[in-house]
Amino acid sequence: MTESDRAAGGETADRGPGVGLDAAIESVEREFGTLFVKLRNRMRAQALQLHPEIQPAGYLMLTTLSRSGPMHAGALAEVLYADKSLVSRQASQLEQLGLLRREQDPADRRATYFALTDEAQERLKKLFELGRSELRAGLSDWDVDELHLFARLLHRLNEF
Repeated sequence: MTESDRAAGGETADRGPGVGLDAAIESVEREFGTLFVKLRNRMRAQALQLHPEIQPAGYLMLTTLSRSGPMHAGALAEVLYADKSLVSRQASQLEQLGLLRREQDPADRRATYFALTDEAQERLKKLFELGRSELRAGLSDWDVDELHLFARLLHRLNEF
């Protein structure tokens, strides 16, 4: 067993009841912290690649719209766990940059929803392809069964 395995709680059988679980949970917390920092830095870098004036919140809005399609401001705020005023401010900036447009809702002419411009769609497509290539390179030495297990565990984690 390696030192990192021991630090991650891999050597817990002789510690008594509950101790192994506590160590394992602490290990998960540490790894979440590391993952969070890496993801935040990656998101910032991708936002800059998309456009040098985009903030991470704006990047999240664009990627959400790319995956989910046009949305009303309230729905977008809910999906992003963000305040509607943040969504509104970011939408204004993204409109000015030519990456977002407001469209009238045909079902309720008083309401508008946000949609990506063609330019935003093209830029995001290239970024997603690059990200997928990087992920493929980083996970290429993993066994396919490990990847499926990892995906199932991430899905399970996202459900709580």
